[in-house]
Amino acid sequence: MNIHTFEKQFNKVIVQRGYNYYLNHHVIDIMQIDNSIWQAEVEGSELYTVDIVIKPNGDITHTDCDCPYDDVCKHIAAVLYEIQAQLNKPLVSESKPSKAQKPTLRQLLATQSKENLITLILKVGQNSPSFLQELELLLTEPADVLKAAEQLIIRHLKQEEDRRSGFIPRNQATKALKGVYTTLQHAQEHIDQGDYITSIELSLLCFQHTFDALQYGDDSDGDFGGAIDESLELISQAIDEGVNIWSKEQSETAYDLVIQKAMNHELSGWSDWRIHLLHSCVPLCYEDAIEEQFKTLLHSMKSTSDDWHAHYMNKQLREIELRLLQDKYSGKEVDAFLEQHIEDYDMRELIIKSAINRGEYEKILQLTADGIQQDQQLPGIVNMWRRYAFIAHQHLGHTEEMRELALKLLLGGDYQYYSEFKTLHTAAQWSEALDSLLNQLEKSHLYPKIIVNEQQTKRILDYCKARPDRIEHYYMHIKDHYYEEVCTLFIDAITADARISSNRKSYQGVCHSINIMRQAGYIVEGEQLISDLLQAYPKRRAFVEELKNIQK
Repeated sequence: MNIHTFEKQFNKVIVQRGYNYYLNHHVIDIMQIDNSIWQAEVEGSELYTVDIVIKPNGDITHTDCDCPYDDVCKHIAAVLYEIQAQLNKPLVSESKPSKAQKPTLRQLLATQSKENLITLILKVGQNSPSFLQELELLLTEPADVLKAAEQLIIRHLKQEEDRRSGFIPRNQATKALKGVYTTLQHAQEHIDQGDYITSIELSLLCFQHTFDALQYGDDSDGDFGGAIDESLELISQAIDEGVNIWSKEQSETAYDLVIQKAMNHELSGWSDWRIHLLHSCVPLCYEDAIEEQFKTLLHSMKSTSDDWHAHYMNKQLREIELRLLQDKYSGKEVDAFLEQHIEDYDMRELIIKSAINRGEYEKILQLTADGIQQDQQLPGIVNMWRRYAFIAHQHLGHTEEMRELALKLLLGGDYQYYSEFKTLHTAAQWSEALDSLLNQLEKSHLYPKIIVNEQQTKRILDYCKARPDRIEHYYMHIKDHYYEEVCTLFIDAITADARISSNRKSYQGVCHSINIMRQAGYIVEGEQLISDLLQAYPKRRAFVEELKNIQK
C-alpha cells in the first residue's frame, strides 16, 4: 500500500468518511517525527491518536489508531489524506525567497543541547503525566522497572474508568490498556536483550492488572482477553529462550514466579489461563528437582469428581504431563503413559498413529473397536475411530469391511467417503448400492451433492419440488429433461418470495432470481412474471421501482 494510491486498498465507505474528516479539518495536529514516522491527533467522538510509518518510496508499512475500531478506520484514512497533501505540496521556486523545508522532529531535537532537551521534556510532561511515566519506564534501572511499569498501567486504567460507576466501558478499553501494551512491548525488549526474568515479571504484572480490570471492564470486543493472551505468550517465549542459558537458581526463580500466579485462587474459574501458565513451565523440568515438584503439583490438581469441569481439567493436566515426557524422555516412557491413559481419546489416537507408522494394522483394529465401544455417546469421535479402522482394513485388503465402514461414514455426513464407497463396488453392483444409499441419505446435506454428481435428474427434480427456492442452483442439471417443470418451479419460488418480501433488499433479491430465470432461457416467462408482480403489488413503491429497473 502506497501513500499516493492508498484509497484503492481501503473500504470505499471508510475512504469517504476519512476524506470528509480531512476536508472538515478533523486532523487537528500532525507531526513528522523522523523521515518515516508520523503521528497525528484526530477529532472524532473523542480525540484519537494515529501513528503512521511510511518508507521513503511512499510504501505504508504501519498504521495504528487508538479508537475501538479493529480494522483500518476513518481516522487513519483522514491522516493519510493529510500526509498525502503535505507530500504533494509543490516545491517553491529557488528564484523566490522562501523558508527552508520544515525539519522533522528528530532533526529539531538533534540541534538541542542536553540541558535544553531535559527542560523541554519536563515542560511537555507537565501536561502529560503518562508521557513522563512511559519515559521513566524506558529509562528506569532494572531494580525499579516493575514499580514504574505498575504505575503506568494503573494510571491508564484509572483514567478510563467512569467517574460515577468506576466501570471501564467498551469503547474505552483500548485506551485503558495503553499502559499494559507499553509494558508488554518493554517485556519483549527485555527478551531481545536476554533479560528473561524481568520479561516474565513484567508480563505477569500485565496479566494480573488486566485480569483485575476484567472485573470492572466491558470486554465485549475482547481487548482485555487479548492483552492477557499476549502476556501469557511472552511468558512462554521468555521461558523457552531463557531455559537454554539459565542457571539452576534462575530456572527455579522463573518456576516459582509462574506457579505462584498459576495457582492463585483467583484463577479457579479461568481454567484455560491457568493451563497456559502450567504449560509454560514444562521446559523448566529439565531440572530434576523442578520436574519432581511439577509432577507432584499436577497430580494434586487431578479431581475424582464426575462433573464436566473436572473431566476437562484432568484431560488438560494429562496433556501437560505427556508433553513433559515427550520433551525429556524416550518413546518407551511416552508409550507407557499413553497406554495408561488410553481411555482419553486423544491418547488413544496417538497410540493409533504410532501403530500406523509401525504397520501394526491388527492392533489398530482392536484399538478402534474398543474406542467405538467406549465413546459411543460421542458420534464425532466414533467416526474418527472408523476412519482409522478404514485405513487398517485398506492395508489389510479387507474390501467388505471397507465398504461397510465407508457406508457408515457417509451416513455420518463424511462426503469424502462417497468416492471410496463407489470404487468398492463393480459397475453392475453400483446401481443397486447407489439407490439404497440415496434412500438412506435423503434428509442429509450430502444428498443433493451426490444426486448431482450421479446425474439423477428425477431425484434432482423431486428435491427442487420439495424446496422450490433451490431451483436456481440446480436448474442447469435438469432443464433439458424437464423444461416445463423447471419453469413452473421458478415461477412458484419467485412468487412465494415476492409474497413475503417487505423491504428494498428483499425486493432486489426477488429481481435477482428473475434475472437468473431469464438467464436460464425463460425470457418470455420472466417478462410475464414481472408484469404479474407489478399488477399484484402496485402499492409497494420500492418493489415497483426494482421490477421496472429489470423490465425489458
